Amino acid sequence: MRGARRWFTLGILALGTATFLYLLWSFGPALVWERLRAFGWGFAVVIPFQIFDHMLNAMGWRLAFTASEAKKVSFWELVRVRVGGDGVNYLTPSGNIAGEFVRPGMLRSALSHDSKVASVVVAKATQSVGQALFVLVGLIYLLNARVYAFKDGQAGWAAAGMSVILFGVALLVGLMAARPPEWLRARFPAAVEKTEPLRRSLRDFLGRHPLRLIGSIFFFMLGYAWGAAEIWLICQFLGFPLSAEIALCVEFLSNVVDSFAFMVPAKIGTQEAGKTAIFKGLGMAADVGFTVGLIRHAREIIWAGLGLGMYAAQQRALVKKPG
Repeated sequence: MRGARRWFTLGILALGTATFLYLLWSFGPALVWERLRAFGWGFAVVIPFQIFDHMLNAMGWRLAFTASEAKKVSFWELVRVRVGGDGVNYLTPSGNIAGEFVRPGMLRSALSHDSKVASVVVAKATQSVGQALFVLVGLIYLLNARVYAFKDGQAGWAAAGMSVILFGVALLVGLMAARPPEWLRARFPAAVEKTEPLRRSLRDFLGRHPLRLIGSIFFFMLGYAWGAAEIWLICQFLGFPLSAEIALCVEFLSNVVDSFAFMVPAKIGTQEAGKTAIFKGLGMAADVGFTVGLIRHAREIIWAGLGLGMYAAQQRALVKKPG
């Protein structure tokens, strides 16, 4: 099983790398380099610009705690752990899951482990719902405005994919919070007993804090929408200004690509290929889309490296800690 997974990951990486190199060769390295040179010191603005996205996501996570629990957790601590967990998600072939397992351990707080885990589960669910709703709203707008050249039922497949995500998230959280059936209790009594505090925390949050749940979804949606501001900013520095409307359209479609390519580690090839297709579909220069994807990819890798470094540093400190 491990061998098959390893070969699958290597195959995805090889395919992504080949896609990237093909696009680079098609547009010409000289042209792409000229675009990057034109972007210049825009990197000094775009890279720190990402902190606002992490802040919005941290606010979404904060609302995944109960009000009394949230008071015991520093907002900037949540930002730090968001950066660390996202780095693990981005740089490991785990389908954006591995980072969720490290978040509770990274969180320095007096809260119980079960409360931390429950908040991570709720936040992952509300983030997934926020992304799916953001994309569905975007698809409805794109179809009505007719600004993107959809082909061969692409919009229908994208909408179906987002609907499946919404249904899957609701079903999974519901099953996790529900009381296990008798046959499961009889077969796995130790596991059922051990996970009861987590299920109780989930039931309590879902049943008593609907407004916090809605607020969490809203802030995660804002986090995804913030990506449009980054697209707008990148294009400004490249000398190809976009309207706010088109920047949002690019981000809507980028999230569709990310949702279907979530298994690709570090978005190798998918970031550039996705932006190339999106810009072309919106009637803009495809090579500019490739360059935008390359710039965003560079920013993502820098922040992911920072996050992974923060996680590794904390783990080393725990290993060295006496006792």
